[in-house]
Amino acid sequence: MKTNMIIATIASLAFTGAVLAGNGPGDGTGTGTGTGDGDPLKIQARDQLETCDQTLEQKQSRLKECLPGEVQEAVKEMAQAREEHQKQLREKQTELADCAEEDRDQLRERLRDQLKDQTCDRQRMRERLQEMRDCLQDHDQVMEQAQDQVRERRGGE
Repeated sequence: MKTNMIIATIASLAFTGAVLAGNGPGDGTGTGTGTGDGDPLKIQARDQLETCDQTLEQKQSRLKECLPGEVQEAVKEMAQAREEHQKQLREKQTELADCAEEDRDQLRERLRDQLKDQTCDRQRMRERLQEMRDCLQDHDQVMEQAQDQVRERRGGE
């Protein structure tokens, strides 16, 4: 029961915070996705300046004061985890941007080599399959042999 109450409280706090902040997807401002506008930190700062006012901060602080200590700690932990995740994403983006052209060329060359190897392997497999088909008897020959064996058995009895 206590766990359900905590989960419901966290969910309502998250939903209320998102609705009051108005900087999520679907709020009509068009800035929720952050695509193509430049630095994510600048976008976040701009969005906060556009959507935050003193009454909003007062409402959020009152909501936070009403929550039990466990829930407040859980919210803080979630916010920290979110910030860490976003930091990792930013690091990955800068790492991708810093990737040198020669690294890309090396990757392209490796891909070409792999494609050539795959083509050769396919050709070898086709040749091997044809060899195996040539070694197999066709259906008519197998049926004739089976009939001959049956006749020999019947004749020998």
